[in-house]
Amino acid sequence: MIVSRSSMPRAAAAWAPSSAIVAPRTASDPLIGHAARSSALRLSVEWPAPGVVVVSMSGEVDLATVPRLTELIRQRLTAAALHAVVLDLSEVSFASSAALELLLHCERRCEHRGIGLYVVPGEGAVRRLLRVAGLCRHFSCRGSAAEAVADAGR
Repeated sequence: MIVSRSSMPRAAAAWAPSSAIVAPRTASDPLIGHAARSSALRLSVEWPAPGVVVVSMSGEVDLATVPRLTELIRQRLTAAALHAVVLDLSEVSFASSAALELLLHCERRCEHRGIGLYVVPGEGAVRRLLRVAGLCRHFSCRGSAAEAVADAGR
């Protein structure tokens, strides 16, 4: 049933919304909660020692970003004379089950090539995901990238 304002009784017309649209927030309002963090995936690759690569990630690791990460890690694993990979996930703000798949895939590739894998989960999303999945002790987790690099050099 379609009702126009002209056919509504006066009391009902008073309840009708005004024609002005009010935004839920303005552009100058500060962002809070999840919206305050950038969801864009940022990557950096460093070679702190011969044969050791550190891949640092921040942002969200989910189904949309895993293919890019998988390709980057695959490229690093094919590097000559590589003996350790450090995945620094301490700045990841969101990690879906696709992040677990990425870690397990990376682990299989490292084992196949005889390369050590060190994971820096941080205290946020990745640590929670590993804990929920029961995989905290499955990976060689370290508290920082520097600690992982030191252990990889031994």
